[in-house]
Amino acid sequence: MQRQQSITVLLLMLGIAAISLGMALKNVFQYSPTVGWLLGTAILTGNSIYTGVQVRKKNHT
Repeated sequence: MQRQQSITVLLLMLGIAAISLGMALKNVFQYSPTVGWLLGTAILTGNSIYTGVQVRKKNHT
């Protein structure tokens, strides 16, 4: 259980970091906010899918 929670927290932090980094680099690279938001959204969506699968697996057994 602890491992699943740590993976969820790690993915949340990575998603937020991707968005923040994209916004921070908007003066350096032209499309960094777009890339940051897309990458962050993909990571957060992957996190929700992972968490849903783990919850379903836990409730199914």
